[in-house]
Amino acid sequence: MNSNGQNQRKQRILDAAISVFIEKGFEEASMREISSAAGLTTGAIYHHFKNKDELFYHAVKEAMYFAQKLSEKDESSNVKSNKDMLKEISNKVMERMSKVDEQRLLVLLIGYVISKGGTLSEVLKKDYNEIINKVADMYFYAFGIENEECKKILASILVAALDGVAMQYSLGVLKQEDQKFKDTFVDFFAQSIPAFMRNYTAEPVFESKLKE
Repeated sequence: MNSNGQNQRKQRILDAAISVFIEKGFEEASMREISSAAGLTTGAIYHHFKNKDELFYHAVKEAMYFAQKLSEKDESSNVKSNKDMLKEISNKVMERMSKVDEQRLLVLLIGYVISKGGTLSEVLKKDYNEIINKVADMYFYAFGIENEECKKILASILVAALDGVAMQYSLGVLKQEDQKFKDTFVDFFAQSIPAFMRNYTAEPVFESKLKE
């Protein structure tokens, strides 16, 4: 099977895993049920994922790690305008918040990883750092933030806010059908970051404020 076929089969497995984990939860879901939902043998799943832990992790990552699909360039490899960059960030954030059941899976994954620790914890930590760095780079293009420390802090705040939203959706504190909340969330970050940066235009000023 060529690489394209392998990728398609892997995607089938991930899609099936998401649906089974949503229905059964992590503990009750079995590799047999996931293979059946994917229309594949369990051996085919183990070819791509060594165990249920790894499959669960990658299924949630596929559904929720919005930063993976962010790009500062268009289809012609030209750097996008600030307006287009901001629009892309906003659209991806909105897309993530609109994934109803996957929000719960993300909360389950984080809780599971924290309780279990080990290799999976290190993998999740590494991925979070990559997400934050990617969002920080997008902030540079969208808002012109050149201060490395500043853009990483702002990126961390956005990612932390999204995880907090996922937790509140999971608990039922926030309702998925509340579009006004989603619009306000996106508008808040789009408007507050430029306003914040107007007060911290010089790097020494930003650094001195952090030390206060």
